[in-house]
Amino acid sequence: MLTDQIPGAKQDYKSYIGRKIAIIVGCFILAIALVGVSVNFGSTDLSFSRIYTLIWNHIIGVTYPQGSVDFHDDFLIWEIRLPRAVFALVAGAGLAVGGAVMQSVMKNPLADAYTTGISSGACFGMAISVILGISVGASGASAGGIVNSFLMAIVPMIIIVALSNRLGSSAATLILAGVAISYIFNSGTTLLMSMSDPQALATVYRWQVGSLSDLTWNDVPIMALINIVGMFAVMLLARKLNIITLGDESAKSLGLDPDMLRIICLLVTTLMVASVVCYCGIIGFVGLVIPHICRMFLDSDNHFVIPASAALGAVFLLFSDCIARYVTNFDDIPTGVVLSFIGAPIFLWTIIRSRRQVW
Repeated sequence: MLTDQIPGAKQDYKSYIGRKIAIIVGCFILAIALVGVSVNFGSTDLSFSRIYTLIWNHIIGVTYPQGSVDFHDDFLIWEIRLPRAVFALVAGAGLAVGGAVMQSVMKNPLADAYTTGISSGACFGMAISVILGISVGASGASAGGIVNSFLMAIVPMIIIVALSNRLGSSAATLILAGVAISYIFNSGTTLLMSMSDPQALATVYRWQVGSLSDLTWNDVPIMALINIVGMFAVMLLARKLNIITLGDESAKSLGLDPDMLRIICLLVTTLMVASVVCYCGIIGFVGLVIPHICRMFLDSDNHFVIPASAALGAVFLLFSDCIARYVTNFDDIPTGVVLSFIGAPIFLWTIIRSRRQVW
């Protein structure tokens, strides 16, 4: 190896990799710490040591006498506060990884998982359920809206894959098709909202901006499973994602089919993001901003960018949710609003810092 031929190069390379790993591990530790901060929000204040003690005791099966203080605190943490924190942890990681993957395969710094029309399709599905009362395969308003949102979020992906078979799967084709599909679904949502009553309009609007309120353990398993499997899948594709960033011609010369890779990544990220937005609405800026920040500190190697995006995405969403809950005790400010206030200046800062080299 070249590093073996240059004195000190091997040690410098190990230090370089070690710094990247340290940054990733530090972000994961910070995410776990923020879970404790998130769980602590509420009318009953608990110390961090007590929070983590109760969480650990619950994991190992410790039970408490019914009606005792420990029983009350354990119920408060596990059944009311912790589901929201765990959802934010996994959802933030999944959205950030989806954005990192889409930016790599599209070779576009403005690409994220919503570029393909996932958010507009999911919003249209929710509007159909709330305003028209039409849902697929689920009883109850909440369950019907979730199923509708998930199915309609997948529809744009199906359309894009069908179009790619006729028009090709280049990055430009996928982006333009996604923009066109987004406009179509947004028009349908606007039409339905113009005919709705004030209560239904408020429900759809709050879902459009994204909120983590009222989440329970029932909302976590499917979303977590899809996103964890998806993140492992794209990690296995990290080497190919590095190759495709060199350009389609270079990728083909190295034996890689860039069009097929884009379709595979589109399928994976669509399922990941759809499983998030169908429960909490459109959570923006995580997939757009976080991968840029990771590349600023870790360069563009997806072997490091993807896990770093997962860790920092979890931190970003948890932190924004904590800010939203700190500002008001009644969850009046949706998390998506806080994300926009924080994410937009950060994104502008990354552009200014990078000057012309935004990618």
